[in-house]
Amino acid sequence: MNTVGVRGYSLELRTRIVALVLGGASPGEAAKHFSVHVDTVKSYLKRHHQNTLHIVAKPTGRRRTVMALHEQQLLAQLETHQDATLQEHADMLETITGLKISYKTVDRVFRRYKITHKKNTGRQRTP
Repeated sequence: MNTVGVRGYSLELRTRIVALVLGGASPGEAAKHFSVHVDTVKSYLKRHHQNTLHIVAKPTGRRRTVMALHEQQLLAQLETHQDATLQEHADMLETITGLKISYKTVDRVFRRYKITHKKNTGRQRTP
């Protein structure tokens, strides 16, 4: 079964699912026909009766704190300070831009760009 993401299924599909059930199909049959979960069908029927089928909920997640400008600054810092720790990168970013972030956020930014910091057993960074 596919996941749809934050915005949900299209209004056209939601309308077609509801129409199939109103036309006599069971929620289970409609779910199987459209490859959706039966709870989705039941939810759409409830929303149809409340006349809210057309409303799409806003995403609840937080916006990213680190913008593209900050990411570019972190990448530039990495070029000039290759041996800096993640916390040191976070501190440098705060000094330069005023944005206070944790070392974990720096790690997430670097991972987005496929950058990892591995250390060998002698506690020196590997090339």
